[in-house]
Amino acid sequence: MSQLKNDKEIQSYYNSTHFEYQLIWNWNLKTTPALHFGYYDEKATKHAQAIFRINEVLADWADIKEGTTVLDAGCGLGNSTLWLTQHRKAKVIGITLVESQVEIAYKMAKKQNIQGAAFRTANYLNAPFEDESFEIVWAIESQCHTVDKSLFYKEAFRLLKPGGRLVIADSIRSSRQLNAKDETLLKNIFNAWAVPDIDTIEEHQANAAKVGFVNFESKNVSKNMFVSYKNLRKTIHKLTPLAEIMYRLRILSKIRYDNFKQSGKQADALEQDLFRYYTLLAHKPK
Repeated sequence: MSQLKNDKEIQSYYNSTHFEYQLIWNWNLKTTPALHFGYYDEKATKHAQAIFRINEVLADWADIKEGTTVLDAGCGLGNSTLWLTQHRKAKVIGITLVESQVEIAYKMAKKQNIQGAAFRTANYLNAPFEDESFEIVWAIESQCHTVDKSLFYKEAFRLLKPGGRLVIADSIRSSRQLNAKDETLLKNIFNAWAVPDIDTIEEHQANAAKVGFVNFESKNVSKNMFVSYKNLRKTIHKLTPLAEIMYRLRILSKIRYDNFKQSGKQADALEQDLFRYYTLLAHKPK
């Protein structure tokens, strides 16, 4: 698949499934809606807490402080951008391919009276910024949408200042050599989310090293994230009979139906160790 075709699929996917995200994922979030999974630990035992906890965990690891310049690459509805602006006083720009997400993010910023966060429609593989513009490139569940992940690392490296950090949280396949049945399950799950494929941890590390990143670190946080996946599966199972009827009546489009149907299977694949959830940190040399 070409990246251009994939970009159009990403736009179509998020424009089509906004209602489902609001209904299933964001209905009880009183502040900024999110598109990512939640991080559970002793500080976050409920969905609304876990959604924001992943921001805190990554910000601490990447050492984001007041005034730190951050590019939120694939910002979605602006959850991380607004959190980093509000809680770390960082200077953050969020970019997304989906114009409607920019509009929603600005509405959320205004609603919460968060000053300074910026959003724009742009492609993180060809970002409209000068070389060495940021201290941090941040990507929560966004680089997975790229056909060739090495291009994401290349552009992130260009955008970072010397000594800058790339921080990622995302799904990582456990092996490139899965059996046919497991590979089909993984493909169906992620293709329904406009994700062409996910890489192994070794492939991520190789892509990072190839463009010049050093001190590549990774943490398998699947245990922290699994509650979030399990909760999604439980909700999907409850709503499946209704979704089946709505699809047969053509109220749900195929994109929306596939998104719904495959979402609940992510917990299954995570339990079967077909993929894992990792946080990654890489440094641009000073």
